Amino acid sequence: MEQTKQVLKIKIHQSNAHYRVPFSYQRRFTYPIPPYSTVKGLICNLMGIKDEADKRLIKMREGLSLAIYGKYESLIKEYVWFRNLSQESHISKFHSVTNRFIDNIPQHPGGQMPVTVDVLHNVNLIIYIYHSDEDFLKEIKDAFENPSNRLSIIHLGRSEDWVVFQEIKWPVELIQKSAMSINYFVWIPAKEYANKDFIDEDYDNFFNELNGNIFRLPTFYKITDSNQRVFDEYVTVKLYEGGSFKKTKFYVDPNENIPVIFSRLRGNEDAKNPG
Repeated sequence: MEQTKQVLKIKIHQSNAHYRVPFSYQRRFTYPIPPYSTVKGLICNLMGIKDEADKRLIKMREGLSLAIYGKYESLIKEYVWFRNLSQESHISKFHSVTNRFIDNIPQHPGGQMPVTVDVLHNVNLIIYIYHSDEDFLKEIKDAFENPSNRLSIIHLGRSEDWVVFQEIKWPVELIQKSAMSINYFVWIPAKEYANKDFIDEDYDNFFNELNGNIFRLPTFYKITDSNQRVFDEYVTVKLYEGGSFKKTKFYVDPNENIPVIFSRLRGNEDAKNPG
């Protein structure tokens, strides 16, 4: 008898998207798919989760797992001005707090810097969400279907990167079987961060032999007394760009023919997540 597991599946389209790579400034690079923290932020926005004391956020920390797959049509570079409205930047440009003229032409206040932003066009994502508490998973599904408690415009990435929900489906039955290819960009977690309910004993070899750059992606953060956001949970993953690999057993979405590989956003008892 085939083993199955039930998960929530979300299909998203974005005309434009930018999932910023941290510490890229004058040229702002983008990941090809959103990192876990960005998707978690979307869920929190839809559910109306405002602060760390919210019991739903605590439940996310206890057992939320995500699998993110995506494709895009093209990547372009947008050239924009970033403005700095600090007094120091204004004086550096205009030489006076009160002056706003250069060559007798009025200018915007503050300083400015040319920046290149990498933007993905026609992005299609498939996001799988899992939690051992099915009632909580259904609550997440309801927030996607009826985001009446949302905190802001529904976006993924920048605030202008709006989303179209093409499919919101619960339950999706994943079937355990062998697979040997993934034709999407996808984050593949190291074994200590993978949800062990969805992998078998060969997973470690699969991960070690897989081609892809290793990233340490943030997932959860805390707000300090000085109102700064400091991430204190991370997961180690490879960014797989699609292709074939040695046949391995996974839980597969039969409609998409995708091996669904979940990462626990808090890792597990074997994971070490220094802040």
